Amino acid sequence: MSCKFGMPTLIEKDTILDNVILCNELELDFIELNMNLPYCMPDKNNSEKMLKLMEEYNINFTLHFPEEIDFGCFYDEIRHANILLFNNMAIWASKFGVEKINIHLNPGIYFTLPKEKVFVYDRHREIFIEKFIDSMIKIIDIAKPLGIKVCVENMKVHDFMEEAFKKITSIDDLYFTWDVGHDAMSNYKMKKIYLENPHKVSHMHLHDYNGNSDHQILFEGIIPIKERIKFAEENNLTIVIETKTEEALRKSIKRL
Repeated sequence: MSCKFGMPTLIEKDTILDNVILCNELELDFIELNMNLPYCMPDKNNSEKMLKLMEEYNINFTLHFPEEIDFGCFYDEIRHANILLFNNMAIWASKFGVEKINIHLNPGIYFTLPKEKVFVYDRHREIFIEKFIDSMIKIIDIAKPLGIKVCVENMKVHDFMEEAFKKITSIDDLYFTWDVGHDAMSNYKMKKIYLENPHKVSHMHLHDYNGNSDHQILFEGIIPIKERIKFAEENNLTIVIETKTEEALRKSIKRL
């Protein structure tokens, strides 16, 4: 296959090295460093250490930005702090050749009413989209000179988030991560957007969905895995086989 395949950082592993050894054994191309994990943080790993691991084990890295970071936050002080975090992390990552940082479009806070959940960003979607776009422009200005692509991942997609995704397709130098499992859970709301904008999709999180939960072993659920890989090959994507355990990862790779 023409695509580069990688693995996520596994919670059952205790160090980056443990993940690197497995990545090398499985003959994968890269690891997506999960920046929620303490042992992945920049203050634990200087760029020289990361370069040495890359050279010794012949692998590369992408970054999975902390999931709780919200670039659509209404409080500018918080958004500016999040952008500063991105700046510091991107500079660190660029020193060992990271070319993609995966970030999230978060749904934000909701009010739980007797019969429904009401999302604040839904009720005030114009402000939410305005703030998110402003954040994206600022982090692209940081990432692009460093040779890094910013890739926005689809999580569970509510209607107001779908509108946001449609609007950010017009932002130059902003790309997408097609998380195929999350997309299946949201009744494939993102599929149409991605197929209409294939040049904007740069990264893929590949896992299966069985109708109840995602991050399943490949070819055990309802997602047309071969169709997704074909899209990835045609558009030169990098693919993270995003199963969450070593056992599931090994089975998925064997099936591929």
